[in-house]
Amino acid sequence: MAGPCHNAVPRRQFLQDAAAGVAGLSLLGLGCEGQRRAQVGAGARPCNLLFIFADQMHGFALGCMNHPDVLTPHLDQLAASGTLFRNCYSAAPVCTPFRANLFTGRYGSQTGVLRNNQRIPEGARTLAAALNDGGYTTSYVGKWHLGATGNVAVPAHLRGDFQHFIGYQAYNDYEKNVIFFDEDMAPRQFPRHRTDATGDVAIERLEAIADRRFALFVSFQSPHYPEQPSPRFLDLYRDLRPTRRPNCQEIDPYIGTQEPPSRRETDPVYRIYGNNLDEYLRRYYALVTQLDDNVGRILDRLRQLGREDDTVVIFTSDHGDMQGSHGLKNKNRYYEESVRIPCIVRDPRGKRGDAREELVSSVDFFPSVLDYAGLAPEPTAEGRSVLPLTRGRGSDWEDVVISESCGAAGGDWLMVRMGRYKLVADRRLQPVVLFDLERDPYEMRDVLAQEGRRAASLRQRLVAWHEHVTRG
Repeated sequence: MAGPCHNAVPRRQFLQDAAAGVAGLSLLGLGCEGQRRAQVGAGARPCNLLFIFADQMHGFALGCMNHPDVLTPHLDQLAASGTLFRNCYSAAPVCTPFRANLFTGRYGSQTGVLRNNQRIPEGARTLAAALNDGGYTTSYVGKWHLGATGNVAVPAHLRGDFQHFIGYQAYNDYEKNVIFFDEDMAPRQFPRHRTDATGDVAIERLEAIADRRFALFVSFQSPHYPEQPSPRFLDLYRDLRPTRRPNCQEIDPYIGTQEPPSRRETDPVYRIYGNNLDEYLRRYYALVTQLDDNVGRILDRLRQLGREDDTVVIFTSDHGDMQGSHGLKNKNRYYEESVRIPCIVRDPRGKRGDAREELVSSVDFFPSVLDYAGLAPEPTAEGRSVLPLTRGRGSDWEDVVISESCGAAGGDWLMVRMGRYKLVADRRLQPVVLFDLERDPYEMRDVLAQEGRRAASLRQRLVAWHEHVTRG
């Protein structure tokens, strides 16, 4: 429970200010369909695409997901003007494998990308290539983390076919060496917090392509560790006693970084929240709120440019963060805190304020983006388009998602959720645990022994999936 809150006034004022900011956002625009009606004889214009994703933001860290502590007014408003998917899963809950999954529409077992720092396979058909061929101007901003790591430029052959590109591979420091490398691999250094710099560059790139049919992808580093929020966002949480999830255990939340290299003994971050999970959570929530603030800035600029009503906006994350649940930290686990990710879609032709319970996956983003763009499906891509769901249809949607891990910290596992049940198996397809998420949403009781028939049925789904993704 939240304790005595000496900063209640600034939190309240923050929400009031944010509410005033989002009040001006149009909720009743013509949308793509209305725009087409208004342009009779002028030719149809498909929707633009704005795809924003966070890093290490679990699916529960949103006010609209009823989180008791975190402040996300702009993302909450985005959900209120679109569709909130309450059960979205990462097909590979670690940085690089998720990104390869996003940009190829294929599982790691198909691309071979199951560990960090791998590249998109040469010759793979990418999402950006399909959009380019469909007449879109494609642009990418932010963390890339495909093919390398470090505060370095991304060479053209690793950029996944994006026409415009400014970012970096992967660098875990928000305050120092905030450098983005453009298409010519020229560095641009920013004397700002990395999250705010990402927002700045995203707005700059949005302005540059807003007069065209565009697809802009924005990759934030937040709230990935180290937890280094700006003071004005940390002030919102300084006196908060964070609410712990029922499955949470006391842990040391500190995780050292590879880029830049850090050691516990000398890392100032360790001195701030080493062996202090509550402080880690306060700072994590502050980074989420800072991310939310920048999402709000981007959406506000989209509106000012007159493109809100013909742009599909998607928000998600690559994976979650364990934060002491089951005594674990970091990612790449099959538990909900790691594999469940946020997903909000604002479709100008879709429903407003809708919350969907269907199971969706990161492998669905590729076909969904093409569907919103009015482009034909790619035969190499897996997944299903969520467009029917955002438009109030999709009664034949099958509630099944699959996720996987291989070789990284967290072990080798395969996971299938179908309806209320979730089975985890090892790479030999032998069942390990079974959870009933309706009765046990915090995964504290393994029912494998009691539900053998159910486990066998779910295992058959995994076997069929495995045969499909490893064929040829």
